[in-house]
Amino acid sequence: MTWNKEIHGKNSLDILIIFGVIFLIINVYQSSYLLMFLGGFLIIISLMSRYYLKHIADHLVIENDKEPIRVSVGEQFNLPIKITQNHWLPIINATVRIKLEPIVESINFKAVSSDSNLELMIPIQLKGNETIQITLPLSANKRGVTRIKQVELKISNFFSLGYLYLTYKPFLHKEIIIYPTLIPVPQIDQIISTNSYGSFVTNTSMFEDFLAPIGTRDYVYSDSFHRIHWKASAKTQVLQTKIYEKTADYSITFIINLRDTHHDNFRLSIIENIESIASNIAFIVQYAALKNINYEIFLNLNMESGVPVYHLPIGGGKSQLGKTYDILARINGARMTQPIDRLLHYVEKQQRKSPVIILCGPFGKHGDRYFTQMRKRGQSIYYLQDDLESPKLVPFGQH
Repeated sequence: MTWNKEIHGKNSLDILIIFGVIFLIINVYQSSYLLMFLGGFLIIISLMSRYYLKHIADHLVIENDKEPIRVSVGEQFNLPIKITQNHWLPIINATVRIKLEPIVESINFKAVSSDSNLELMIPIQLKGNETIQITLPLSANKRGVTRIKQVELKISNFFSLGYLYLTYKPFLHKEIIIYPTLIPVPQIDQIISTNSYGSFVTNTSMFEDFLAPIGTRDYVYSDSFHRIHWKASAKTQVLQTKIYEKTADYSITFIINLRDTHHDNFRLSIIENIESIASNIAFIVQYAALKNINYEIFLNLNMESGVPVYHLPIGGGKSQLGKTYDILARINGARMTQPIDRLLHYVEKQQRKSPVIILCGPFGKHGDRYFTQMRKRGQSIYYLQDDLESPKLVPFGQH
């Protein structure tokens, strides 16, 4: 079944049948056409009402659309809901009640708001075998993700004698994803300008720049044929192999800790400044996308996949930017966090050794040994002093 059904007013309908039967019995003794008509009318009304309330929702369907709506804080948008009555019975008098998270606000619709829900109430009518689309104008008030938590219908019968209360059972997939407000971080352009775009030299990369040979060494059996330096081999009378600079693409690694360092053993202990971190990172990654700079993100927050440390692999462009905004929207205080040491251990195994590391959130003395290793590899580490008005990027250790 698609709907949970509750029929209200059965007692009133039973009373109608009782009165109808009484009128018919009196009519047997007094032979009154009026009593016979009233008795039959009341019985027919009661039976029709029962049938209507029992079967009106047998083929009532809500379209379960999976396409998400993506907006930013402050934007207005429309939430469409398509309802189809695949039964010949019409719905004359009904009210739809829709529940959402209170991160959105209704525009020109009756609504009741609380700390946990925003309830919208919309009167509707449907003819038999008809589809209608309700368009709800909403405003995005706060970063986050919501979906339609519940849909309820109250359908009254033709004579307002009783009503049917319906609750939609299936999980509604459509999400409203609200991106954070972008708050500029002034120092990001200075940090980027101190490094060259494209590739940079590193001793730890698995990639090589074949246009930048830096020397030769003795040939070994595993070397490929095209790497042999024939002139050097002729001079030394020993096969020589070209050595190239190890390079890596210029990129940024974000390491975001959301666990409160004062309660490091408490898995639900999440920092309070999530909004400023999300807004500042949103600006930085937008800047990176505009400058065609790749980046990756590590986050010690359990996401839907169940992975304890979330990792957005290195990438760039609009696709990477969209994924990042989705992640930032989904950060909330109801998720469990992982210890900082576990986050940094995972980073050390998975990161692409980007030349720039940006730390976000509190770290305290946690991770000093990891940061020392990063510096030895030539990676520059910056700390985001997040703020809703005047954030800063400073060298780690000077914050």
